[in-house]
Amino acid sequence: MDKYSVYWTKVSGSYDPKEIYKKVRPIESKEFLLNPHKGFATFQHFNGDPLFEGTTWSESGPLKFEVIKKEPEVVDGYLPTTISYCRWFWRDFEPEEGKFNWDMVEKSLEVAKLRGQSLQVRLMPFGSKTQPQLPEWYMKKAPIRESKTSYGHIEPDYDDETYFKYWSRVIEDFASKFANHPDLESFDIAFIGPWGEGAGELKDEVVEKFIDMYLKFFDKKILLANMGGYQYIYGIKRGTGWRNDCFGDMRNFGHNVVPNGLGWNHMFDAYPKFLCKARAYDNWRTAPVVFETCHTPLWWYENDMPLEFLDFIIEQGYKYHCSVFMPKYTRIPNAYRERFINFVKKMGYRFVIRQLKFEKKLREKMKFKYEMWVENVGVAPLYRDRYKLAFKFCQGKKEEVVHSSEDITKWLPGDVWIDEELRLNTNFEEGEIEVYVGIVDKETNIPRIKFAIEGIKEDGWYFMEKVELD
Repeated sequence: MDKYSVYWTKVSGSYDPKEIYKKVRPIESKEFLLNPHKGFATFQHFNGDPLFEGTTWSESGPLKFEVIKKEPEVVDGYLPTTISYCRWFWRDFEPEEGKFNWDMVEKSLEVAKLRGQSLQVRLMPFGSKTQPQLPEWYMKKAPIRESKTSYGHIEPDYDDETYFKYWSRVIEDFASKFANHPDLESFDIAFIGPWGEGAGELKDEVVEKFIDMYLKFFDKKILLANMGGYQYIYGIKRGTGWRNDCFGDMRNFGHNVVPNGLGWNHMFDAYPKFLCKARAYDNWRTAPVVFETCHTPLWWYENDMPLEFLDFIIEQGYKYHCSVFMPKYTRIPNAYRERFINFVKKMGYRFVIRQLKFEKKLREKMKFKYEMWVENVGVAPLYRDRYKLAFKFCQGKKEEVVHSSEDITKWLPGDVWIDEELRLNTNFEEGEIEVYVGIVDKETNIPRIKFAIEGIKEDGWYFMEKVELD
């Protein structure tokens, strides 16, 4: 009898041989779980790479690689992650008209997988004045103009058909190679302003044309619309995920407009406003929400941001149903570490098996009848359909894995009740059969997602109890 059964026997009394059902109530684990598609992300780097120095970072993604096959590791000063986020400028992947170079993306996907990560990607038309601008070949043949924003850059005439022609060709070529790649975590909708983050003017109908183009080549669950502007409103309307790029901004300079200490910042004056105007309340149910830090957490710390501000930021992250947070791969201050660990625990999905009840004996024709209560104690679902709830039945050297018909992408925060009958096809002998449960890659049957319960085995399965075969 395992420790779960022993514990509940003490509470409820001993087993009676005449009982029809077996019931297991696993003990919830409070440990940090390194699960895919959620949590912290590295930036322009991969697990094991050195951190950026101080509070600085680079907007240019990696172009040179030393692919080292090694186990995923965590650099001192960061948190364990299963996601890398990289972005590249147009000049890097189309240096000559029509000649695309996606080597950096292919290598990044390769390295990320070796380091236990999937890859988020953004392709950027250009940066600010001191960063890579539009490709030289484009500026020689297409309408361009000086930006009216404060970034001091040259930008395309967004409303001109030429820009749509060439940028849509970029997206189509990228999609032909990577849209269905199993390790592509997400792809940013980015075509306006420096870094593609929206600072620019163009007609609403042109914005719609661009976003419709992205949706032509990508599943909407993969796409992320940047918060702010009409691109966010229309992306939400079309059902994409969304991201914001200055999460945690609590700056309070008044700028002689309002009292100093009550100045404009993203957390108070932008995000709640944008979300409400776009009516983006429920998009998290079907597509992910992703955050990028404003400055870096180390910058917050060095500028004396109070801990109660950090608590407020994290609570807002829960409210927005965040799945991924990217703090630019700089050192996490020790004073923030425990709070960020707890943030990641609740971020995205976190599944707890509260109870499994099944008939003590297999039914006629090898049928396993069970009920299960699962609670998602996170703030979002798991959006990928590549995983299945599965049971493994073992008797000596014989074993069989059977998938549940459950769609686990529907496991929203809160309770899930499963009432199901599974059919076994293995020729088991009379006697006891061990019952295990896990969430597996549906192609390989290898457990990939950990439940937040105690008792995980080395192979990733959780032993529940034994069922009898007469």
